[in-house]
Amino acid sequence: MKPIFLTALPALAVCLCAPAQDAPQTPAPKRPAGKSAPPSPGQLPFGPAKPLGAIVPPAGLPGMAPVIQTSALLKVNVTYQSHSQRIPWQKESPGSRRGLGVVLAGNRVLVTGQMVGDATYIELELPESGQKLPAKVEAVDYEANVALLAPASPEKEAAFFAGLKPMSVDTSARIGDALNVWQTGRVGELIVTPMRVGKVMTQSYAVPNASFLVYEAQGIIRSEANSFTLPVVKGGRLAGLLLRYDSKNQVATILPAPIIEHFLKDVAKAPYEGFPSLGVEFQTTLDEQFRDYLGLAPDQPGVYISKVVKGASADAAGVKKGDIMLSINGARIDSRGDYADPQYGALSISHVVRGRAYVGDEVEIKVLREGRELTLKSKLTRKLPEDYLVLPYLYDQGAKYVLHGGLLFQELTQPYLGSFGREQLGGPLLRLSRVASDPELFEEDGRKRVVFLSAVLPTPTTQGYERLSGQVVTTVNGVKITEIKDLAEAFTKPKDGIHTVELREFPFIVHLDAASAERDNLQLMNGMFRIGSLKRLE
Repeated sequence: MKPIFLTALPALAVCLCAPAQDAPQTPAPKRPAGKSAPPSPGQLPFGPAKPLGAIVPPAGLPGMAPVIQTSALLKVNVTYQSHSQRIPWQKESPGSRRGLGVVLAGNRVLVTGQMVGDATYIELELPESGQKLPAKVEAVDYEANVALLAPASPEKEAAFFAGLKPMSVDTSARIGDALNVWQTGRVGELIVTPMRVGKVMTQSYAVPNASFLVYEAQGIIRSEANSFTLPVVKGGRLAGLLLRYDSKNQVATILPAPIIEHFLKDVAKAPYEGFPSLGVEFQTTLDEQFRDYLGLAPDQPGVYISKVVKGASADAAGVKKGDIMLSINGARIDSRGDYADPQYGALSISHVVRGRAYVGDEVEIKVLREGRELTLKSKLTRKLPEDYLVLPYLYDQGAKYVLHGGLLFQELTQPYLGSFGREQLGGPLLRLSRVASDPELFEEDGRKRVVFLSAVLPTPTTQGYERLSGQVVTTVNGVKITEIKDLAEAFTKPKDGIHTVELREFPFIVHLDAASAERDNLQLMNGMFRIGSLKRLE
């Protein structure tokens, strides 16, 4: 069964509730002097009963702070509407998300990036009273899946946050530690689910091929009215945010505090630069025949570099395909691609760059090249989404497109390919997916984006072309197409009343009558396809 976000799950949790008020009263038995009475049902074993969700310090430790601070939680309600990837002038049906946010210093609220993706309205809600306050996104990193919210109503901010206390971040969790997942019930009561960290590894959060540190913890989570963003706590401090829960295996995947701390520090210094990346793909060197082929000694560590991303940190340092990467910043890389992390043990070397360094930090990479050990140095960079030939994700904006005479052209993105699902990646889609996974040829050709013919609408101009889709565009009217803006400009300059579109695949050339295409454009606007605009270039 695939991991899922929290849905209705039968499970077990610890609910801290108020003592029953209607229980029959019986005289308390006499007890020896100095002895305390045993706790009654619903009462905590130390001190008197308290309101919902409250915990008092143990007797004899008057200066000790409460372990659980329910005043650090807020409900977060989001209305969202994403853009359609295949019908780019339309939007998908609106929806809603509901989760818990963690109150931080400065009246800021921490949630996951997925919580606020494509949001049209965000509000904060006090769990007990239900009082609401509009909010806005102050910072978001969709790769690291974290977002920081700020109040959008300054005049009501002070009163709304008056009874709340910010939570601090605890980065000390390691394998074997006990954590708690917090939820709130219908009327604000705190529900605590104990879990224990079983594994620490790296994997993608919400964006493919962007791997970060994660904790895997075991436990049974009961779902309340929260589907996104549940805080994970250690000793009253934030240890992470729940990413997903596999109810079959009772395994929770947690976005850990070190990534949250990195994000918050970067937001505080402004401008936000994000998490650096090395920009390499590598193969393990465990296979003996592969090691013999590479000429590695039996005890030689390191991994084989199979790809270097153009413009990324490794490329700037001079790393080349075929190198054996031995270490990064002194962290020795074994044949699996792991290093010995002082806190977590064996961990992917990617964490040295992604989790323990910042954009602009110096990086030292040792490689083995043609039998010689080299030390390469550079500064760590982050390759922005817009720097990729094929955009890796597309939140809070629609896909770029041009619709001309019934031919729909788009820039290739990973969300477009993902909208079909894995089962349908055949034919033209398979061809486009190969372009996305191996873009070097197009980058060397000077392209900023891959523009392709995505669909054909039935118009008089497109008769005979109805079955075309998935062809990459090379030129229009003799103009080389490097991005969608080039195509829009080229369609303003027909030659002898004819538009000539050259394609990389069969049928290689498409001719359109310019006057007929303009008439069809007028018919398409606000017609049966509900097209409000013939293009989106930004």
